[in-house]
Amino acid sequence: MKLHITLVGGQPAPVYHGIVATQPDKIVFIYSDESRETAERISKEVKIASERRKMDPVDLHDIEKKVAQCAKDFKDDEVSVNISSGTKPWAFFFAKIFGTMPNATLFYVDQNNTLWNLTDKTSRKVESDMDAQFRLMGNEMVSFVRFEDYTDEDKRTLTAIVELFQFSPSNMYRLVSEAKTKTHLTEHVIKNGSYIKWDKTSKQFDIKLLKGGKEMRKALKSEHVREMLLKASWFEYQVASMLRKWDRAGAIRLNCIFPYQDSAAKNEIDILVETREKLLFVECKTQIEDNTDIDKFASAVRNYGGMGSKALFVTDRKMSGKAIEKCKDNGILTFSLQDEHLGMPNEKALAMLLDSELFNINTK
Repeated sequence: MKLHITLVGGQPAPVYHGIVATQPDKIVFIYSDESRETAERISKEVKIASERRKMDPVDLHDIEKKVAQCAKDFKDDEVSVNISSGTKPWAFFFAKIFGTMPNATLFYVDQNNTLWNLTDKTSRKVESDMDAQFRLMGNEMVSFVRFEDYTDEDKRTLTAIVELFQFSPSNMYRLVSEAKTKTHLTEHVIKNGSYIKWDKTSKQFDIKLLKGGKEMRKALKSEHVREMLLKASWFEYQVASMLRKWDRAGAIRLNCIFPYQDSAAKNEIDILVETREKLLFVECKTQIEDNTDIDKFASAVRNYGGMGSKALFVTDRKMSGKAIEKCKDNGILTFSLQDEHLGMPNEKALAMLLDSELFNINTK
C-alpha cells in the first residue's frame, strides 16, 4: 500500500499540500487533542481513506513507543512521512525511526509550497488552492467580487474618480464623507459651490468641484459606481488593477467577506491575490487615520491565511513613521502611491516590492 503519515498541528496547509503531492492510497493522521479538529477538516477535504492515531504532544516515552509501533505496523508498505506540522518531539522521533527504514521517505513543505524530500535531498513545488485553504482554516468565504466582474464602464468610472480626487482632494473627501451619511442623496453643496448629486432613475452621480477659480465636472455611471464611490472601493479597484499587471498574480478577488458562526459578517479583506506559492492579503486605505486598523488586518491575515500568507497595506497618501513601524512589527509590507519609488511607475515599484518579499519565510 502507498501509505502517507502526516503530523497535524495548528497549520493545515502544509499537511494538505503533502497529501495532494503524494496522492496516497491511505493516510494516517497523527494528532493531539489540540489538533483533532484540524485533522478532521483535512480528512473531510481530501476524501481519502484514513485513520487517526492520537499522541501526546510532549511525552517523549509515549511518543517514541507509538512511533515505533507505527514503524512496525507499516513495515511492508511504501511510506511517506510529512513532518511539516505537529510538535517538534513528534518530528524528531519520526525522523529518527523512519529515517532508517528503506521503505520510508521523509519530507516537509515550507511556507513557499516547496516540498523538500529529506531522504534524497530533492525538492519540487506544490500549487496552492485558495478556497481549499480557507475551508481548512475553518473560514470559508461567504462572498467576493472577481476582478473580472468589473466592466469597462467601471474602469472609466475609476479614472474619473481618480481625476476628481487629484483635482481637489479636500473637497472630494468632504463630499463623499457627507454623502455616506445620507440614505437618499439628492444634493450636497459645500461652501464654495462644489456638489455631489445622485439620480436614482439613471443611477448616476453628478459631481462638480470648484478650486481656485477652476471647475471640474464628472458624471459617474457604472454597475459598481455606488460601491466604488461611497464605500471607497474605487481605491481597492485601483490597487487591484496595479496587481493585475504583476506577473505572479493569479486569481484576484475584492471585497472578500468571511462569516461569524451565526452568519453575520465577521470581517472583510479588501483584496486577495492567489499566486502559485501562497496567498497575498491586501488592505487598502486612502490614508491610515487609526493605527488599530493595522492590528485588525494583521489578526485577519493570521486567522484566515495562516502562517504562510503574505500581507500588504497600501495607501494613497504617505504613511506616518509610526504606521510603517507598526506594519513592520506585524510582518506587513507597506506601499504608498504618493511615495516617489525612485521615479518608477507605481505598478513597477509594487511588483518589485512583492517579488523581493514573496518568498521570504514569515517568522512573526
